[in-house]
Amino acid sequence: MATGRVIVCSARRNDVKQQLVIQRGHGGHTAVDCGAWFLSPVFDITAEQTASGRVVLHDVDLCHMNNARYLRECDFARFSLYMRNGVFKGVRALGATMVVGATTIRYRRPLCVGEAFELRSRIVTWDEKSFYVEQRFVSCKDGMVSAVMFCKQNVLRSSPDKILQHLCKRKVEVPEFPEDLQHWINFISASSKALRGEMREAGFRVSIAIMLLWILSGSLVLFGSFDVWYFLRGSWMVIKSWFQGPIRDVLAEQVIHGRVLLHDLDFMCHMNNARYLRECDFARYAHCTRNGLFLATRALNATMVIGATTIRYRRSLAFGEAFELRTRIVAWDEKSFYMEQRFVSKADGFISAIMLCRQNVIRGNPQKILDHLCKRKVDCPEISEDLQHWIRFISASSQALRAESGLDDKTK
Repeated sequence: MATGRVIVCSARRNDVKQQLVIQRGHGGHTAVDCGAWFLSPVFDITAEQTASGRVVLHDVDLCHMNNARYLRECDFARFSLYMRNGVFKGVRALGATMVVGATTIRYRRPLCVGEAFELRSRIVTWDEKSFYVEQRFVSCKDGMVSAVMFCKQNVLRSSPDKILQHLCKRKVEVPEFPEDLQHWINFISASSKALRGEMREAGFRVSIAIMLLWILSGSLVLFGSFDVWYFLRGSWMVIKSWFQGPIRDVLAEQVIHGRVLLHDLDFMCHMNNARYLRECDFARYAHCTRNGLFLATRALNATMVIGATTIRYRRSLAFGEAFELRTRIVAWDEKSFYMEQRFVSKADGFISAIMLCRQNVIRGNPQKILDHLCKRKVDCPEISEDLQHWIRFISASSQALRAESGLDDKTK
């Protein structure tokens, strides 16, 4: 007879806390995160869980943690979160599955080589289709929130309410949506509406295709302690773009071609969400080389760093599938360029994922760079509705974090 263990499912609304104790036996073991299985269960499904980490050599690009590595670390932390609070158990019992529908992340301060951090994860709220998870990278050095990410975790063949009702044996009330999260949800809705309208105008019908799962075979290659391929490929993209010749229109869309390879896959045999951001890095290198943005930035003794990214995954890119990555500057303000990058399947022209990147300019501003590059005043294009929602989300999130950490407005 299996030994029972006690799980307390808690729901919060208007500072009222209700608790229900249920008995659960030891269930099946999952191979996703073995470490979490041996840890004690978490009694509150919405409780924050903490994982510890440190930036090592294969995590870095310009001597700090590469933006794609943040999402990779968040993957592992979510596996642990769902195993310890029982969500994976409920998903499996209902014959459901969960996939990442969208992520957005703000980088507030780089994590440098050797720096220790805590990755704090919690389920903030949910709706009829998705859980919304917040994950924070907190520096152990001074407690600064170095980055904060929201993840929209879609539930397939079930719903978050059914999963929580299965675990808690009662109806669990939905926590209130924070203001910054609501802005991001509005952005997702507006972006989805715009893309559907764009496809209708082109006469394109979205068809549901049966995706074949490719069996991942062969051995995993250990690259040691340094991500050599990142630097080699980044250098190759810059050199290749240099010899392709300049593009005179700084707002023109540029296209690079790619294909999903074995080392791009995750456990579900499709392109891992962190690999999308890695591909976007290389596409931006090519884009800024050909339109002269890198040279103009260097001439003004300025530099550019990523301030935030948000990405929507609309359909998986399967193993061997060819795609185009289309990059363009869509707008700018007094501090940052806003760039849009689209993954378009070559098989049917479907936009599989779309990303917005906030490229901050240090020791300069976008308008000066463009004036220097074009030798004239360049007017900013009209900002789209979905981009406005995301900018407001960033502003609301920044204000909330400053208030929480007690920093004044000049800090960031």
